[in-house]
Amino acid sequence: MARPSLRLATIALLAAALFAEFASGQGLQTVRPADVGLSPTRLEQVSATLQRYVDDGRLAGAVALVARHGRIAYLESFGLANVEAGTPMRHDSIFRIALQTKAIVSVGIMMLQ
Repeated sequence: MARPSLRLATIALLAAALFAEFASGQGLQTVRPADVGLSPTRLEQVSATLQRYVDDGRLAGAVALVARHGRIAYLESFGLANVEAGTPMRHDSIFRIALQTKAIVSVGIMMLQ
């Protein structure tokens, strides 16, 4: 079973990927992190962590996006979008998101039981 922090990271990455698609369609401006009050050093830590997850085989690939005040301050891709084909992850890669409502509700029901 995945650790809670890894599950949270996965959910956050999926949300970022969805936002990246939305943002690219909306033509949001890309700025330096410092221009919107974000720490470039902290964002480098995000890059290092995600790259480590890819290198360790915990993630095949990921896209991370951080936006603030309607502007994109950080957008990076890591790893592979398709492991078998060796296709690198791109900023606009499409992710399949399975509905997890049934799993969460069924666990809740079993806990109440």
